[in-house]
Amino acid sequence: MIRYNQFDFTLDKFQQLCLSLDENNYSSITMEEYLTANPLPEKYIMMRHDIDRNPSKALETARIEQEYNIKATYYFRTVNDSVFCPEIISEVNEMGHEIGYHYEVLNECKGNYEDAIKLFEENLKKFNNLGNIKTVCMHGQPLSKYDNRDIWKKYDYRDFGVIGEAYLSIDDSVNYLCDTGRNWNFDHCLRDYIPNKKESIHVNSTDDLIELVENGDINNFYLLTHPERWSSNGFEWVLFYSKDIIINLGKRVLRVARTW
Repeated sequence: MIRYNQFDFTLDKFQQLCLSLDENNYSSITMEEYLTANPLPEKYIMMRHDIDRNPSKALETARIEQEYNIKATYYFRTVNDSVFCPEIISEVNEMGHEIGYHYEVLNECKGNYEDAIKLFEENLKKFNNLGNIKTVCMHGQPLSKYDNRDIWKKYDYRDFGVIGEAYLSIDDSVNYLCDTGRNWNFDHCLRDYIPNKKESIHVNSTDDLIELVENGDINNFYLLTHPERWSSNGFEWVLFYSKDIIINLGKRVLRVARTW
């Protein structure tokens, strides 16, 4: 009989990954620390979490990371009250993790740049009331025709006290992996990529990722996860798995449609 904890994208599996990073002496750094450290640690993990929905799941991963001495960076949306939860954001921040703004203003303002930058400034103030925000990260919105990163072609985030953007401020030397589409190999990524960066390593499962960590051949990892994808029981696993199948199918259709 297959047990729940043998499946991928569970909190048990996430805990195994964090344990492996801790046991193999990877220094954890936040996005802000990545941009300000001089020099960077010889061996480091930069864990980033995009909270697209269900912010309560962020507390689960944050507590696991705290147990294994991992400081992560959490980006929260503001699009509605179900994803912008000041109590949860503050609690994650108090654990020692970095918090930031997961912006999607071009999409919200339907491509109007002037309205979008005003909304960005307004929402950033909400976050600065909860902590000192130094980095931001765009929300991908794969079904939207707008790439939210494009706002920085017209404006400069540094004018708002921000020192970096989680996609645009990354050096080509980092080994970037993301769990978008319920795997680590970018098969279902439409926007969760670093512009102009080629895939440096290929990983299918979290077990493969743990094996890379334990082999010690790679001195840095930049990992993007979406905590709502990591289940805490069998019912959640089936539910999240089913949702991802539907979303991935939609992405395939969209990818084909964009080539027409």
